[in-house]
Amino acid sequence: MRQTISLLAKSGERYDYYPTTEDLAVFDGASARQWIADLFLQAGLEISNPMAKSLLVDQILLLAQEIKWEDYVESTPQAGRFLCAALQAMGRPTLTIDLQSYTL
Repeated sequence: MRQTISLLAKSGERYDYYPTTEDLAVFDGASARQWIADLFLQAGLEISNPMAKSLLVDQILLLAQEIKWEDYVESTPQAGRFLCAALQAMGRPTLTIDLQSYTL
């Protein structure tokens, strides 16, 4: 099965990313979760969760919004690395990051 990450922008635009095996080999699940947590802290983002828990899903959604849409479309290294980390962190063969409905 081909691994795919889809990103749905608030505007309704869709971007599909098809990582290579080499792209995905950068992270295993644990290192991907740690990389996302570190990036989240570096970006100075905060979770608006009333329980004050920093959930992986929230981190991915907030970070996805921080990256410029053009960076996804142009497949910049930063955007590609983030998408691969999100996929590996979630432990799924496919992932849809829906910024319209704020869901994974």
